[in-house]
Amino acid sequence: MRMVDNGLLRETASRKRMRTDDDDLAEWMIRFAVGNPLLILFLLTACASPPTLRQPPPTSNQPPATSHQLPTPTPSDSGWLSIDPGLDRREIVIPFQAQGFAERLILFRIDPAFFTFRVRYSPGFPRYISEWDPSTTLRAGPTAARLVFNAGYFDENNAALGLIVSDGRSFGASYVDLGGMFSVMDGRPSIRSLIYQPYELIEPLEQAVQSFPTLIYPDGSPFDKEDNVRARRTAVGQDAEGRVYLVIAPHTAFTLAELAAWLHASDLGLTIALNLDGGGSTGYSAGGSDQINSLVPIPAVIAVYPAP
Repeated sequence: MRMVDNGLLRETASRKRMRTDDDDLAEWMIRFAVGNPLLILFLLTACASPPTLRQPPPTSNQPPATSHQLPTPTPSDSGWLSIDPGLDRREIVIPFQAQGFAERLILFRIDPAFFTFRVRYSPGFPRYISEWDPSTTLRAGPTAARLVFNAGYFDENNAALGLIVSDGRSFGASYVDLGGMFSVMDGRPSIRSLIYQPYELIEPLEQAVQSFPTLIYPDGSPFDKEDNVRARRTAVGQDAEGRVYLVIAPHTAFTLAELAAWLHASDLGLTIALNLDGGGSTGYSAGGSDQINSLVPIPAVIAVYPAP
């Protein structure tokens, strides 16, 4: 198993005494490891090992392998394609020449004027992404989720790590000096660094997911601590217009620093970006065959619904 290089997790003076996400990640791991070393082992593997008792349901994005199957030519960048008013989709192929393959990034751009966000949390009944029922009923009335994707980290008991808020109900405890938070308040989504803007108990959050590290900081700089660990990745970001971006990297291509650098240099115009759980947890479903299934059951997702 590849361990995180502790030398990359020390505080640096360049942040002017402000802790960086990776420094706080090391301190957070140490505190938890003292009481529960199995938790850190579980987290570092990023949920990479699928369960032995049941396998993820087959999905159409997993065609049967054949010795004579020819690859379908794929454009390097599809550009933004509108699939619904306020919902755009894009695919970008990123070559990794040193690894001898290319990653196919899948991106969604979501306009909050047309969609709302809801965090669904079920620690007693974790499910694969494909098993989360898209036709959930909101309190405001029946509607179908247009997009579902995995949320933050969780432990071996399927309890979310950090604070999670689902329909106004809070679970867990907020990270301190660590990571960031995707939240909804007064119906508006936002993403923030918990180092630059710590969570306060009096905040009337309607939905929230905390995770780490922050990939693009509020000052515009990217996360840059390289650990050389490549894994499936899920990230969420926001631009200056308030639009929310979902980024799925379904293969073991990117390190966190590489993904942060790519997001920072891209044409997305992100003002902030946050890493969500990755590895076996990475997955999304946009209906029909448009999905990447998670490799393990997960207890929490972020669901996107048409605005009432």
